[in-house]
Amino acid sequence: MKQRILLILVAVMTAINVSNAQDKFKPEWESLKKHKPSPEWFADAKLGVYFHWGVYNVPANGNEWYGRFMYDKDRRKSWGKDIYDYHTKTYGRDKQYHDFIPEWKGEQFSAKEWVDKFEYMGAKFIGTIAEHHDGFSLWESKVNEWNSKNMGPKIDVVKEMALEVKKRNLKFMTTFHHGFHMMFFPKVENSALRPLSQHNAVYQNCEVPQDPKYRKLYGNMSYQEECDIWLGKLDEVIDEYCPDYIWMDFAQGYVNEKYRKQFLADYFNKAAELNKEVVVNTKGDFFPTDLAIVNLERATMEDITPEVWVTDFQIGSSWGYNKDKRTAINPQKAIRILAEVVSKNGVMILAAAPMAEGIIPEEQVAAMEGIGDWLGAYGEAIYKTRPFVEFGQGSTILKRNPEDEWNAYGAIKAGLQDLNSKDIRYTKNGKNVYAIQLGWPGAKQEITLKTFAGKAKDLKIKSIKVLGSKERIKWNKTANGLTVTSPKKMPEFGEAAIVYKITLK
Repeated sequence: MKQRILLILVAVMTAINVSNAQDKFKPEWESLKKHKPSPEWFADAKLGVYFHWGVYNVPANGNEWYGRFMYDKDRRKSWGKDIYDYHTKTYGRDKQYHDFIPEWKGEQFSAKEWVDKFEYMGAKFIGTIAEHHDGFSLWESKVNEWNSKNMGPKIDVVKEMALEVKKRNLKFMTTFHHGFHMMFFPKVENSALRPLSQHNAVYQNCEVPQDPKYRKLYGNMSYQEECDIWLGKLDEVIDEYCPDYIWMDFAQGYVNEKYRKQFLADYFNKAAELNKEVVVNTKGDFFPTDLAIVNLERATMEDITPEVWVTDFQIGSSWGYNKDKRTAINPQKAIRILAEVVSKNGVMILAAAPMAEGIIPEEQVAAMEGIGDWLGAYGEAIYKTRPFVEFGQGSTILKRNPEDEWNAYGAIKAGLQDLNSKDIRYTKNGKNVYAIQLGWPGAKQEITLKTFAGKAKDLKIKSIKVLGSKERIKWNKTANGLTVTSPKKMPEFGEAAIVYKITLK
């Protein structure tokens, strides 16, 4: 009898194992597309943050592409044209990018202090850059000896941030920009070794060190080696930390399709093993939108989309810290852009730019605090909401520029900085509709919400109030729409936006 029970148990366990094996994601598009692009937690989160921190913060000039443009004497990209001359004048041509690594100390880095600031800002998922295009990893890597634990600050940045974020029951993200690395500094003698592009064509005669000991850092490898290390780096982070969101920069399409599919299978299977719902994005067409969310850069969509999408903006003057341009995003404008993005089913990511020593510049901190103040008071109009029947109305014209190199998916940039109190954006949560007026219109000013004469004309209204105000406001529904009147006194932080909470019957 015992033997029979044992045989039954073995058979059951075998069946379970076979079922699990069948349920695993395979590195084929048909299998991978079973992954849901946007879990509910991501659609609810609305705001995330990470940072650009690396070797490029030591010279802190130009932008985070310093390691590329310091070698680019052709300077074909206008946004990096001055870096070559700056490096020559300041350091001389003998100073190499790898010479900056020992100078990156990170002595004041504190994951706790950084996450404190990010959490106050209102971010619901928080992360770190894992590797930029410069070949230097920010975790203790066995695949890549050029990493922040082995040298430079001697800190496993990904680990420190992951531990701190997870303590707070927030979601953790990592960003990977390293698809471009294989086009970074190749001295190409036979372009058939790797896909030819406008990028590697620039570097056929560049001044990058050719010593074999630097080959991984500078990308002086065969195409096959580059694909192998691309996947190896991702698998290390997946196995050790399994981030809730792996953000991907452009140029992953340069990586062989077989490797891209294997990465997704490895990521989705590890997440399933841990019972996690994870997110990956595509910035272009390197992943199908059936399984990855669309990512725009500093842009919005034309209208509400059926699927959740994501866009990212820098908090400082550039993605990486620039000591000569100490500016930060206007928090009022950031709130208005956030409302615009959320009204169209989007999620916003902000990127901080710390200094090399590990300090987030005070102007960026002030901007984050301004955003956090508003969200702390009026976040119910943003978090866990979904689009209304229309995204809104207003005088600001948001235009698409066909010449924009980041115009994928109809992305719109022009006009975002001009959103003002004549613009309204809607969100909805259950019986509550939020009409967000993007700026203080002044006392006792009327505005007609035209949607309530159109797609929302049949909705019955129970009550309306302005969040943060104790005043009873006047409102009236007519054939032209819903007319609401602003309060006599501006609600706290109302310079950025005020919120009419419309409760439906």
